[in-house]
Amino acid sequence: MWCHIRDVVNVISVGGAVHYIVGNSTFYNTLVPVERLFAEMLIEAGFKDARIKRIRKRNSKKELYEFDVTATK
Repeated sequence: MWCHIRDVVNVISVGGAVHYIVGNSTFYNTLVPVERLFAEMLIEAGFKDARIKRIRKRNSKKELYEFDVTATK
C-alpha cells in the first residue's frame, strides 16, 4: 500500500482528494489501527488534512470498525 499511496500522489490534481475505506484488525488479541496507519502514510506521501471517519461496525469482533480515511493534495 505504501508504494501505491506514494505513486498516487503524483496523479492527483492539486485540491483533489483520495478516500480509502479500510477496516481495523486484531491479531493475537492486539488491535492494529489500520486507519491511523493509512492517515500517516498519506501525510508522509505529501497529502494534507488527513481525516479518519468511522463508518460502521463490522460483523465480527466488537472492537472492529470500517473507516473512511481521506486526505487532499
